[in-house]
Amino acid sequence: MYMLEEALYENERIFKLAEAVLDGDKLTVAFLVRADDYDKLLTEELKAKVKDIVRGIVPEAFSVEISYRKTVTEEKYLLSLIHGYFYEKSPLLLQKIDDNKIKFEIAPSAVKVSIGMSADAFGYAASNLFDEGLKNYLDALIMEEPEIEFYRDATASDDIAPVKVRRITRADGMVRLAEVKVTVPVIGNIARRPMYIADAVKQPLNSATVCGRVVKSDIFKTKAGKPFIKFTLDDTTATLECVYFSSYESRIERMQSYFFAGQTVACEGKIELNERTARMSMLMKNGVVCNINFDSIDTAVKPKAEPEYYIKVRPEVYHDAEQSGMFDRADNVPEMLRGRVVVFDLETTGLSPVSDKIIEIGAAAMTDGVITETFTTFVDPETHIPESASEVNHIYDEDVKSAPKIAEVIPDFYKFTRGAKLVAHNADDFDSRFLRAAGAAAGYDFDNEILDSLKIARAKLKNLRSHKLETLCKYYGIVNENAHRATDDAVATAKVLKKLAEE
Repeated sequence: MYMLEEALYENERIFKLAEAVLDGDKLTVAFLVRADDYDKLLTEELKAKVKDIVRGIVPEAFSVEISYRKTVTEEKYLLSLIHGYFYEKSPLLLQKIDDNKIKFEIAPSAVKVSIGMSADAFGYAASNLFDEGLKNYLDALIMEEPEIEFYRDATASDDIAPVKVRRITRADGMVRLAEVKVTVPVIGNIARRPMYIADAVKQPLNSATVCGRVVKSDIFKTKAGKPFIKFTLDDTTATLECVYFSSYESRIERMQSYFFAGQTVACEGKIELNERTARMSMLMKNGVVCNINFDSIDTAVKPKAEPEYYIKVRPEVYHDAEQSGMFDRADNVPEMLRGRVVVFDLETTGLSPVSDKIIEIGAAAMTDGVITETFTTFVDPETHIPESASEVNHIYDEDVKSAPKIAEVIPDFYKFTRGAKLVAHNADDFDSRFLRAAGAAAGYDFDNEILDSLKIARAKLKNLRSHKLETLCKYYGIVNENAHRATDDAVATAKVLKKLAEE
């Protein structure tokens, strides 16, 4: 880091080393970057410069791979990190810690975390150096220097509280635990209560426990001819592919006899990204048959609040001289267009909001009938874009390969739409279904009033045989040079809506 910062200009020194891992002759380096700096300063040119500097530091015999992690130091995020640390290191302490006894002091260069504990929990945590472990854990995930303090809380009870189901919503970002009872230890045993699969797959985990019903299970063979078992778990919050390898064929046979479709099981192992499928999967170490109290798994999602800042996608100011003069007085603005109206359009890989993915979001925001802002972004669908979809929207895999994922984009679009009436062309049958499905998956409730400009056009322009956007643009003399691209279609729809409202 010293050599890196020596070679960078002052305004380029935005990095903190998160970790450096040497695996054989490959060195993987990860840097932390504050969210604002990530969006404003981390250009491709700066990435190339950093790579050249690191390449000059590392001996030529080693290959180098560099990644960058966006981070925001907020109390809610810190609380989720603390829960994650204790879940992995000591489930007992996690049960003993009261979130109301965790205090944060956040300064520009340091973060102090004070955690109040009962006498027995304090003694256990101090003797096992959990404060030092938590400090090192946070140090790799936030930009500031962490300081951890455990203290005895005189109001806390020394009695270990009974185990209760944690009904924590996805919006809170905490570790949610399911209730299980082990019946058959098939391979080893589990050391902690399972977490929800939906939470477990958010990021790689060195050790996690999950449970669920086996959806499918198959035996495969490696290139060397060794058998291994692959199965999929479903706990009602999400699904997870699990793989178990063993040099002992008897263990594979034992797994096969217990881990069949419909069986309820719990597994412990490492969760990481499967590069082939681009989805998280588990390399199982221990597995048991168990009874799962599915009533303890709370799938209800409390809608998230509007984000304070735009993180991935920021709106852009829209300029168009043609807009002036349509409504010369505020009281002339039709009711449909009063206040904030966001006209949006989505490009997708197909027609089903369940099996297909959003690949582009475009929107135009109007205030009292005047287009003021646009919102546009590609979205990485984490799957191949079918040729049939690309023929329509002219979006290909290479266009979205470096784009943010939908879970990263939805918070910004949610912020963009707050307090607005939403409009889309064919909203009822297409756009609104995709938007609400994507929002629900990320914990956001798009509860806005949604109007369908296609239905409005059909009701108002009965003399037209077709009410497709292309036909309406031609009817009103509106030029849309990039039809079937989300932002251009959204702007065109906004202009059509204004004409319809004017009539």
